[in-house]
Amino acid sequence: MISAIKRKLQSIKVYLYSLYWQAARLSWRVLPLRILPDIRNHHYSIGITTYLDRYETLFKPFLLQLLKIFPETEIVVTVNGHYHTSAQMLYLENISSFLKQFPNVKVITFVEAQGLSKLWNLLILNSSNERLFILNDDLEISPLFRRDLEKSGILSKRIAVINQSWSHFMISREIVNLVGWFDERFPAIGNEDEDYESRLVLKQVELVFFHLRSIKAILTIPVTYSYGEQVDIINTKYLKSNKVFFDTKWETVTQATEGYHYVRILNAWVKLKEGMDTPRFYS
Repeated sequence: MISAIKRKLQSIKVYLYSLYWQAARLSWRVLPLRILPDIRNHHYSIGITTYLDRYETLFKPFLLQLLKIFPETEIVVTVNGHYHTSAQMLYLENISSFLKQFPNVKVITFVEAQGLSKLWNLLILNSSNERLFILNDDLEISPLFRRDLEKSGILSKRIAVINQSWSHFMISREIVNLVGWFDERFPAIGNEDEDYESRLVLKQVELVFFHLRSIKAILTIPVTYSYGEQVDIINTKYLKSNKVFFDTKWETVTQATEGYHYVRILNAWVKLKEGMDTPRFYS
């Protein structure tokens, strides 16, 4: 009887969540160009990474939504390179022209593909505020996102993850000074979050988690990648080359072991291998 009630309540919860997002998508179509007044925000910046294959379907609609509720908040965009050079050059012309119309948006572009760690580091380096929200381009937000974000308490933290996923997280310069930059020795995409969370644990830094209903991942699986036509994929969408480097850097065990530290994202215990300290700053 109790199990049946729980299942029913869960079904209702899923249904209400679906209704919330249907209403959110409808509201974007009727809301004015700017929802909030032009009050410059000096407390945080927003950073987004993107690449060629997501320009029309994901990046543009997501950015336009952000601009409605963050009309003067600094937004920094890193545009990854691509192995298809001619298509990349045309894409860079298009995205650069598109972003020029928004004075609060900075853009850093590449012709050749870069690792995600480098793109994240550049977002931090080029942001003007102490705190930076780093967001994937395959996210969906409701018009209530800014209200929820600023009321959540997340801005009082040094580092925080939203909805249990590094697809959307906040990082401060204080944490970068303490823990270091994202490790640019990761050549592509994947495992950067596991590496950084492991380093936070070693520095005894608390990683705080916030749940915000007004943002969610679209959960896209890439059809192509920036790094080449033939790439080895693991865990459905990450590149094997990054996992190889992670395993070169960290020893991982599945049971509590002396000298190892538990890391939530891995659900495992890790130890940094000798000689694998991450460089503190990058040129």
